[in-house]
Amino acid sequence: MKKGIRGWLLVYVIALALFSLHALGLTIASLIINAHPSLVGMQSFIPLGALLFYVITNLIEVAYAIVLFVLMFKKKRAAIINNIIFNVLSVVFLLSWHFIGEKSVIGTFVDSLHGLIGLGYFLISKRVKNTFVD
Repeated sequence: MKKGIRGWLLVYVIALALFSLHALGLTIASLIINAHPSLVGMQSFIPLGALLFYVITNLIEVAYAIVLFVLMFKKKRAAIINNIIFNVLSVVFLLSWHFIGEKSVIGTFVDSLHGLIGLGYFLISKRVKNTFVD
């Protein structure tokens, strides 16, 4: 039986949209802060390598989220595996940001929750399996 995007799946889609907007905002903010560190009370610039890694990985997440929206709204079966990959990738990116000094331990933990919950949801949800069938 083909189901629509409702219930917890709708909550997931809305959270993904908010996450993507948040990531885009953080990317823009990091570029502004790097150009003018005194705006946030910093004295020095962020190392270029760390900044580029952060910006590129955030943009990858935002672009991938757009792909996910297309797959989900077309109800493609590929949405399942791609959401699993996306959630694993987002946690890996968060851990890597932590290891290069871009994220605190608590920030990494809190921000990883959405990826871990999304991963679990896409792995076990019957609604997901019934919705994405094409």
